Amino acid sequence: MSTFLVLQPTQLWMLLRADAISIVREPVLLVNLFIGLTLPILLTTFRSEIDAYTASTIGIDSFSAYAVSFALIIPAILVGWVTGMLLLEDRDDGPLLALEVTPVGKGGFILYRSFTLALIAFAATLFSAHLLLPEKPGLHLPLAFLISLESVLISFTLVAIASNKVEGMALSKILNMLALAPLLALFDAPWRYFFGVVPGFWIGEMLYQVDSKISLSVFLIALVVHLGVLLMLYRVLIRRLG
Repeated sequence: MSTFLVLQPTQLWMLLRADAISIVREPVLLVNLFIGLTLPILLTTFRSEIDAYTASTIGIDSFSAYAVSFALIIPAILVGWVTGMLLLEDRDDGPLLALEVTPVGKGGFILYRSFTLALIAFAATLFSAHLLLPEKPGLHLPLAFLISLESVLISFTLVAIASNKVEGMALSKILNMLALAPLLALFDAPWRYFFGVVPGFWIGEMLYQVDSKISLSVFLIALVVHLGVLLMLYRVLIRRLG
């Protein structure tokens, strides 16, 4: 069995077609993605009104600038949550164990889920970044790549920690708070770097602490942190799947 067999066109198309049928029957993924994408649209459309209201009521000027990171990352979190719940269901109901004896294998199926999840999150983030950060086009692709990894991270965390779908639902409420992690980059240096082990911190570092041209060093550090946490979660996930 080869884990990467799943990325062959015939295998990938077969799995995509099966998932498309499932989504049509229970379109939770599409609904969550739609809900997530309404945030950047609303923030872009009513940015001046939001800033005026928050300035007059809570005394925060340019509130929309702080909300950008939340609006960018929440679609990926919602899609990652749905994918994680699907993996929990596959684990609890037995399909993942059955896949162990197929050419694709359990690892290949997880790779497929992660690959398609990352693609959806990548596209959603590019769409949101185009609306929210038109003045920073150099950040669009790096942010989309990192936030797509955040989406996979959410999915892996659910499967690695939750014992069943009920625990997964409860855990998802906590994981939603990761949308606020980029705001940790607003702390003064050097204290903010204590949060460097949190992957979402580096999203904020790119948004709030670099100019319109991406800093290669910041991106590389962010990439290493994201991949390190993903690898750790993947190992736990594989053990939990038996």
